[in-house]
Amino acid sequence: MVRSTVDEGSGMDAAQPDLKQPSGSAQRAGDEQAVAVVRGRRSDLRAALIAAEAAIAAPTPGRSADWATRVHTALLGLRTAFSEHVVTAEGPDGLFAQLEVRAPRLARACQRLGDEHATIAEALTEAERALAGPPDEVREAVLSVLARLARHRQRGADLMYEAYAVDIGGED
Repeated sequence: MVRSTVDEGSGMDAAQPDLKQPSGSAQRAGDEQAVAVVRGRRSDLRAALIAAEAAIAAPTPGRSADWATRVHTALLGLRTAFSEHVVTAEGPDGLFAQLEVRAPRLARACQRLGDEHATIAEALTEAERALAGPPDEVREAVLSVLARLARHRQRGADLMYEAYAVDIGGED
C-alpha cells in the first residue's frame, strides 16, 4: 500500500510505501500463516474438547476415583489447549493484533471474543473445583465449559471467515 505525503522541500506530494501494510504477496503469505496457526490451535482445542466429553461420559459406578482422575486429566489438557488458544489470539503478535491492522472493522468482534476468554477460564476453574463433588455436578460443570467453548469456536470461525474469507472448518 502506498500513502501520499507532502515533500516538505517542494510542497509536492511524494508517494511513499506505507510500512504498516505489507505488499500483496507478503500480505497473502502472512494471511496464510495466520490461518494455519489458528487452524492448528483450533484442532488442538477440539481434541481437548472431545477428550473432556469422553471423560465425563464414562460410567462412574464402582470407579469414582478413577473417573475423577480421568476427568481431571482431561480438564488439564483442556486448560492447556485453551491457554495456548488465548495466547495465539491475544498475544502481542496474535490474531487480534493482526486483525487490528488488516481489518479494523472487526475490532469489536475481537474484543467480544477476548472478553469470552475470561468467562471461559472462570468456567474451567469452576469445573475443576466441582471435581470434589458428585459426578453429576462435575458433568454439569464440564458440560457448561464445553458449551461455552463450542459457541466461542463458532464465533471465532465466523470472525476468521469475515477477515480472510476462508472456512477454517468445524471438523478436522
